[in-house]
Amino acid sequence: MTLHHELPTSTDFATLAGEHRPAITVYASTSPVVNERERAEVSVKSAFDHALDQIKASGAPATELDALRRERDGVLGDFALWGALSRSLAIFVAPGFTEVFVLPNRLDDAWHVGSHFTLGQLLRAPSQDQEAFALTLSAHEWKLWHATPTARALPLETDPSHPADLDAATNREPGENSPRGGQHGDRGEVGDERGKKLIDIYAKRIADATKHELAAIDPDGRVPLFVFAAEPLLSALLDRARNGRRIVGVPGSPDRLGASEIDAALREQLARLNVAEADAALRGLAEANAGRVERDLAAIARLAVDGAVETIWFDFTTSVNGTLDRETGAIEFATGNGTGETLADGTPAGDLLPQLALLVFAKGGRIVTVRGEDLDDGAWSGPVMAELRFALA
Repeated sequence: MTLHHELPTSTDFATLAGEHRPAITVYASTSPVVNERERAEVSVKSAFDHALDQIKASGAPATELDALRRERDGVLGDFALWGALSRSLAIFVAPGFTEVFVLPNRLDDAWHVGSHFTLGQLLRAPSQDQEAFALTLSAHEWKLWHATPTARALPLETDPSHPADLDAATNREPGENSPRGGQHGDRGEVGDERGKKLIDIYAKRIADATKHELAAIDPDGRVPLFVFAAEPLLSALLDRARNGRRIVGVPGSPDRLGASEIDAALREQLARLNVAEADAALRGLAEANAGRVERDLAAIARLAVDGAVETIWFDFTTSVNGTLDRETGAIEFATGNGTGETLADGTPAGDLLPQLALLVFAKGGRIVTVRGEDLDDGAWSGPVMAELRFALA
């Protein structure tokens, strides 16, 4: 068994692609919280039981079933795997073959049996943002966090010369009356105008500190920042923090949030941001660049071979089976308009959408996986859509 704690690479996808008969694919949502591990183990075991029952019913020989059970037992009994879970597992098993990916993003529970592994959900991890910064901010304290594709959110060490809290930022002695809307409990209140001024000063100081700290780690502003704070501090900070980086406010007091809660909230917010950005991009493309949009799967394949596809979006919840010639872009659909498991001549067929996405990627294009039901119907008709590098005549 090969266990991966890194995001899948093009080499990994090449290993998983092609025929692996019989191929069992299992996706399971998990949690790094130890007391939630049992639910994930039960889910994975149940998926394997269903898959093995289906393979047995198809007439598979006992030797093949025994080989698959050995691979399953290796997964279920691996302490290194179950002792270091993240948000999801992607498991790919065939006789004498097991690849397992521990992933930071939330995947849907699913299992599939066929001649090829189902790779759509696996493509979600490297095709979407899986890294983020967080700022937890209250009058009591502020803290920066960093979550990566392979590690849970951890607090960042910051310059100790930055103000530690609202009192320090506004040159007030501890115990002075707090501004209205601050979170200093029974220290009292002052007038609204003075309170607003103090909050504005604090927000500006922390916005400047945050900008300084993150510029050293991510100077291009590529990684989004999520700000966890209660009003009116949240709005005051957001008003002063816009600097080109994607910044999202998350209302509510963060004082009682620990590392695991921050990580879980960041992953949830990242998923929402990924959906919102995909939806906005698709709507903008459909409205402004109709000549650069292609929705026909066969046409996209031919264009992908020539490196003409800039970005491909595909619905990972939908399967269209068939074969793809990576040299010519020719597609042959499986029986039943792509719903069957084989071609008309009995040749095993795989899911075309991830195959096509990987072809686009190999030619320098970008992949975005989506869930069709999350998107605006006016811009998305699924199951696949491509933005071309040039407008079609």
